[in-house]
Amino acid sequence: MFDVRGLNGHHAIRTWRLAIAGWLLLAFAAAAQDGVHAYDIPAQPLEQAIERFSVISGWSVMYPGELAAGRNSHALRESLAPLPALQVLLQDSGIKAEVIGDQRVVLRRSTSSTAKPGVGPELPDAERRRRYGGLQQRLRAAFCNDPELAPGRYAATLRFSVGSDGQVHSPELLSGSGNARRDARLLQALQALTVAADAAALPQPVTLQIRPSGADHDCGRRAPLP
Repeated sequence: MFDVRGLNGHHAIRTWRLAIAGWLLLAFAAAAQDGVHAYDIPAQPLEQAIERFSVISGWSVMYPGELAAGRNSHALRESLAPLPALQVLLQDSGIKAEVIGDQRVVLRRSTSSTAKPGVGPELPDAERRRRYGGLQQRLRAAFCNDPELAPGRYAATLRFSVGSDGQVHSPELLSGSGNARRDARLLQALQALTVAADAAALPQPVTLQIRPSGADHDCGRRAPLP
């Protein structure tokens, strides 16, 4: 499972959360979209609450890192389907969730706000979803083409930026998979990757979260290796 989101660089992810799985938009989803889960998440910094939600639900959540900064979640202690559960966490936060695919959600401010200097105007909703979706699909394809990197039974969190030419820059490992060889290959795969140039307009840098799904891989059927 994958999750992609913007990160402001001030939050190092120390647990494999990720399970902000699924496809992070990059969602290789494991749980049913309408499945009910029991949640026991106290009020806490919003980023941590979202990570916990993602682990329990199996849903991918993508958002610019600064969106969660300084915000706290609402407490969630009940059994709910994923979307209503996430909406409870986001209550009174000024943030809303938009479903963009099976078990894939993007978060955004619930009201329009002035763009930050140097960032430019916010992309229209449909265009933002399209670019995030395209980025996730490109990342998924890159990892699924390598049997050792195919998402399924490992977790890892990486961060990178996308240049104006679509080239991925400055990949770094925030949380390793537990396998040094795989971690090195993940970084190499990102370093060599070129994505759609329009991904550069998304909030940078981007955090990629890969989560286990309980399957050998989340890539569907693959042709046997030669």
